[in-house]
Amino acid sequence: MKKKIISCILACTMGLGLLVGCGSSDNGGATAADTATQDSSSAETDTAAETAEADTAGGQDKVVIHYYSWSEGDYLQQMVDAFNASSENVTVEMTQVSSDEYDDKLMTMLAGDNDIDVFNMRSTSLLSNLAKSGNLTDISQMINDSGMDISTYGTGFADTKVDDKFYGLPYRASAYGLFYNKKMFDAKGVAYPDNLTWDEYADLAAELSEGTGADRIYGGYIPDWNNCAYITLQEGSNFADDDLSALQDWWELENRMYNTDNSHMSYSDMVSSGTDGINFFCSGKCYMYPGGEWSISDVLTMLKNDPTIADNFELGIATVPQPAKTDDPVTIGGVSTFIGINASSEKQEAAFEFISYMAGKEAAKYIAAAGAIPAYIDDDITAVFEEAIGVSGAANILNPSKISETLMIPEYTELQTIEKEERELYLLGEQSLEDGLKNFEERRAEVMN
Repeated sequence: MKKKIISCILACTMGLGLLVGCGSSDNGGATAADTATQDSSSAETDTAAETAEADTAGGQDKVVIHYYSWSEGDYLQQMVDAFNASSENVTVEMTQVSSDEYDDKLMTMLAGDNDIDVFNMRSTSLLSNLAKSGNLTDISQMINDSGMDISTYGTGFADTKVDDKFYGLPYRASAYGLFYNKKMFDAKGVAYPDNLTWDEYADLAAELSEGTGADRIYGGYIPDWNNCAYITLQEGSNFADDDLSALQDWWELENRMYNTDNSHMSYSDMVSSGTDGINFFCSGKCYMYPGGEWSISDVLTMLKNDPTIADNFELGIATVPQPAKTDDPVTIGGVSTFIGINASSEKQEAAFEFISYMAGKEAAKYIAAAGAIPAYIDDDITAVFEEAIGVSGAANILNPSKISETLMIPEYTELQTIEKEERELYLLGEQSLEDGLKNFEERRAEVMN
């Protein structure tokens, strides 16, 4: 029965990408360069007794944990090495699969009799599906018994429960901010865009925009692939909400910026030109760029590959605009990448020791040092992250409260697709606002019913 369930999940997850929030970066959400790839057919298939055999290296018995992830850069191996050096009882052997093959291979391995104790999950949807299929261990009691302080993961961690139980620990997070070119603001003699509302952002973008045609400089740029309905989420709504007023607020604001004010490249121009948003931003074609934390590494890569960009570009980071003035800003993001225990593993206690480390402060230092955002955040980790990226203002994306763009319901990925399709038709002028919202509501009802 479990194998049949896994087959269904495999079909459902083929469309899932890395959550890192609200879509992907301009390079398709690619992770660090892929490293070791291993076919599931070559995975170790020892018996349960054999998998529990001790590693006697160094004269000390250790339980061997077999850990699977997608290729995620050097920091993941550094985290595993640090754990192995510190643990008296456990050693971890990690296999990294190429990023674009990982989800499918994970499903295949879980459906078979492969030796896999711990594995990573890059979306709340995948975590939910695997929990419901019985492939993840309920770690709720382990968390309680360990005395782990889960408040360090923010309020969004509680939203990852499935049937009021925890099935994974977060080790990475996402966060959105407002990125801007300091040198362009300085040259214009305009104050940096700190603590803006969305209306103020739109007004400023319109004020800064100038020129026509190919020579136009835009006040801001929000990519066409961006599926993040900022205002909708910040106002406490989502795509499953019966009240569509918050969704309407976002659609109307985008239409104003894209089509009425022409302060952002229009949706139709982005679609037809295939513009790379980060290249556009770094080339001085726009002043501001709302986006996810991956935008930082994209910018730094651009600067590394072409140092002359720095002649006219300096990255600034501000808090993402808010629906209204507030002393408690909210951004989109929160815990996004998880590590869990295979329910079939014979080494539950050792596996929990490992995933607790991966979701803790010591491991977080390696993630932050690589310029990525760990799930565990405190002042020390913020300082490591800011030093790693070499840009001040990191606290503006790390510190605000975070709200997830997804719900832990199986249909939510499809709702996101429907919303994007109907919003696109509206922004392209192919349907009215009223028709777009009506069509979204009707199509949503078909999915939810």
